[in-house]
Amino acid sequence: MRNNGQLSLNLGVGSRMRKSKADPTHVEALYFAILPDPDIASASVDLANDLRLQHGFSAKPRRPDLSHISLYKIGSYRGLPEEAAFAAMQAASTVRRRSFQVEFDRAVSFGGGDNRPLVLWNRDGNAELKALHRELNDAMQLTGFANDDGGKFEPHMTLLYQGHLIPEVMLERPVTWTVRDFVLVNSLQGKARHEHLCYWLLSD
Repeated sequence: MRNNGQLSLNLGVGSRMRKSKADPTHVEALYFAILPDPDIASASVDLANDLRLQHGFSAKPRRPDLSHISLYKIGSYRGLPEEAAFAAMQAASTVRRRSFQVEFDRAVSFGGGDNRPLVLWNRDGNAELKALHRELNDAMQLTGFANDDGGKFEPHMTLLYQGHLIPEVMLERPVTWTVRDFVLVNSLQGKARHEHLCYWLLSD
């Protein structure tokens, strides 16, 4: 079972809320995420290694402890912003959803450039995951920290970066697990380290 403790924040009375704004020069990204079960994370590394050999990728797979589905990006900052984290916790506490299955049935190349990710994806599925994203987005709109992605959300789990473009690879066995919680992550970019600040359980 995951640790359901949360980070203790020193939030003084009168902390001024501000709109979240991504800045590539800042080194910490704050976002909600879904974490795979440990055995799924390990199996995903094995899958990434197989695809790496088959398609000649030079990059190494993402470590299992960094595996996640990005659920809602709040922003990128220099240092952990207490008011943004507090607003995110307030928003997440309003979520009322049941646990659900997530499923990825293929590996695909996303985006472009030299850092193109190879990801697990499902073209038509994961409706419950999308519904959770919408509920978080609605809650974040009320905090003043909503992001500016226009509601765009394409559920995926990254296997590795710096991959060249390949055709879709249908998996012999879909990657699937039951989502029972979601987490607020502070990602220390460039350090390959994620801090899990707080978990929220979904109902059974």
